[in-house]
Amino acid sequence: MKIAMVSEHASPLATLAGRDAGGQNVHVAALAEGLVRRGHVVEVYTRRDAPEAQQPERIRMDCGVTVVHVPAGPQARLPKDELLPLMDDFSTWMRQDWATHGRPDVVHAHFWMSGIAALRACQAVGVPMVQTFHALGSVKRRHQGAADTSPRIRPEVERLVASGADIVVATCSDEVTELERMGVSTEHVRVVPCGVDTDLFCPGEETVADAGPTLLTVGRLVPRKGIDTAVRALARLARGELLVVGGPDAGELQDDPEVKRLTEVALEHRVNDRVRFVGSVPHHEMPALYRAADVVLATPWYEPFGITPVEAAGCGVPVVGSAVGGLLDTIVDGRTGRLVPPHDDRAVGEAVAALLAEPETARSWGGHARRRAVEKYSWHQVAARTEDALHEAVRRADRRKRPGRQHASRDWVRQHRRELTTGMAALEGQADLLESWGARLADILADGGRLLAAGNGGSAAEAQHLTGELVGRFLDERRPLSAVCLCSDTSSLTAILNDYGADEVFARQVEAHGRPGDVLMLLSTSGRSPNILEAARRGRSAGLQVWAMTGGAPNPLASLASEVLVIPARSTAAVQEVQLAAVHGLCAALDAALERDAAGSAPARLEVSA
Repeated sequence: MKIAMVSEHASPLATLAGRDAGGQNVHVAALAEGLVRRGHVVEVYTRRDAPEAQQPERIRMDCGVTVVHVPAGPQARLPKDELLPLMDDFSTWMRQDWATHGRPDVVHAHFWMSGIAALRACQAVGVPMVQTFHALGSVKRRHQGAADTSPRIRPEVERLVASGADIVVATCSDEVTELERMGVSTEHVRVVPCGVDTDLFCPGEETVADAGPTLLTVGRLVPRKGIDTAVRALARLARGELLVVGGPDAGELQDDPEVKRLTEVALEHRVNDRVRFVGSVPHHEMPALYRAADVVLATPWYEPFGITPVEAAGCGVPVVGSAVGGLLDTIVDGRTGRLVPPHDDRAVGEAVAALLAEPETARSWGGHARRRAVEKYSWHQVAARTEDALHEAVRRADRRKRPGRQHASRDWVRQHRRELTTGMAALEGQADLLESWGARLADILADGGRLLAAGNGGSAAEAQHLTGELVGRFLDERRPLSAVCLCSDTSSLTAILNDYGADEVFARQVEAHGRPGDVLMLLSTSGRSPNILEAARRGRSAGLQVWAMTGGAPNPLASLASEVLVIPARSTAAVQEVQLAAVHGLCAALDAALERDAAGSAPARLEVSA
């Protein structure tokens, strides 16, 4: 495909670490390069902010990406919050450029102002559009209040762009929830995280002098990054040094207002001799700093995504981070790091102290973080998932143009077969989890425990299927097992719905029927249904084991469940059909475990195939 990426203020050519340059520049550059490697032609449209002699109209990067400088506004750097009035000219010039150099197959806009420019251009010429916000104005305004310098119209523009785009790519589950709060239908929203170069950000041998633990925090020097929380947490530790990376060059740090503020905090807490401001560090030198750290701190008030935990994970270093925004997805509490409340320096200090006291735990968490970074956040994975979103946008646009096309059912079946193949391959890769579930469920049910199951729509049918197989039988004769489907009792459902509302329809049944040690199995294609999420919370509070089968993760249900089987098929229909296969696989594993218990034989490996 020919892909036009629009990034009005964040050029892939920009020097990093300026006030308006950083993570988005890296994201756009790496994603564009990743898409080129996958065989696509990529042009990145960004505003010209220097004379044409320095920024010619087109520059081809070594990786094959072409950067197109759009002459909108003065040829000088402007704060990004002042760029909105220039977006009409940006959009008009871009359309004219397409008329001259050829129209793209799809447009991918980055940031909200790029979105409005791209939406106008795409609607004018009939090109499908994908939108990535990177941050939402409603969240910024909620946390910064009067200090928010964004144009007042930003939330309304974001709502317009999100509704007008063919596909919205959210970088984390929390962003999907925020879009829903804004009144945007999320049927066309797909979660694709930001990526990290896992070849560059990888474990190594760097060490520091044994002068005590080294803590590291990385980010722009602005109050919302919560670096003052890290400084206060340092005061709770008897030893150690905090390195603060970010902001201007080292020679200009003394004039930076946030450095001055943080220095006052350090002086107040008598740790000024243990806090070192490093300043801006070139991107390629950052891995050495991560590797030399014992623990990385990421303590913002809020964070739309936050690349620091992912870079640290790539280097195999555990993170203590605020339980906000994208960090809810990137940090797995108790496995790759520790999530703590924002602004809570006591919780940060306690989490760091615990990790420093248990180096084996820190190493284990770091190793798991590294594996997770490669599996979920490498640019290879992020580019592939973004490619899927771009293709989906093109298909959606094609359906609008040809509503009466021939062979629609044949095309659907062909596409569905491909989706099922993808989903079944993912299920086969999680056969060990199904086998583990089956063995443990056999023990629980044999000891008088109970399985509760719930889902909405098609997933409700799969939940009923599961409990039916257990109360009845799957393949061979065995005694009935205690399994209750919370979806099938229409009297309870309608009574709870009438008296307590939709969010409580499963939660109250969990509270009524569940006992500590029971299993609550929740099936959901999106992982975002409020009644399923409330059931998960109530189940955890009541001491139940919460297991989930869900579509593409991360999503809120995957975060709430203690264990989750993920089916990353593209369509709801495919996820539901693979869920049914997973139900049968679970029943096979349970029956095998019961037979082994009866015969006292060794376990055999469960095989799952399409």
